[in-house]
Amino acid sequence: MNNDLVYENIRHDLIEFMSLFHKLFRPTFKKETDDKYKCNKNQIRAIMIIGKYGKISPSVLCKYMDMEKGSITTLIDSIENMGLVIRKNDPNDKRKIWIQLTKEGEKSFVEHEKKFISQIEELFSTLPKDEVYKFSHNLNTIVKILNKVKEA
Repeated sequence: MNNDLVYENIRHDLIEFMSLFHKLFRPTFKKETDDKYKCNKNQIRAIMIIGKYGKISPSVLCKYMDMEKGSITTLIDSIENMGLVIRKNDPNDKRKIWIQLTKEGEKSFVEHEKKFISQIEELFSTLPKDEVYKFSHNLNTIVKILNKVKEA
């Protein structure tokens, strides 16, 4: 297969992948009526990211969420006003601020994690286990390769 065809296939598959990803997984990040805080999708994504890392700087959260600094500040303000996150100064570097989940934020994170895992299980329930394992392995490979590309 020549290079032009490889890149054309990647382009086509990425477009299809993004469409399928958003169709299948976006409902997890949508506003839910049973969500106590009625978080929007960006607020939920931020909680999920902060929860995964324990604490995160606003600039790193910007990168993970692919948002501008001003938008991240507004987002953090909104979830801080809900009592889900707190800003803490770094004791070793007064210029640095960390964003962490509060106890309520941790509860929200756990709830959204449960919903996300449940949705994944439901989506893949019709597939044989070996295909689910293959998907998991291949997705992990994709993430590793994309991280290499990002760092290059």
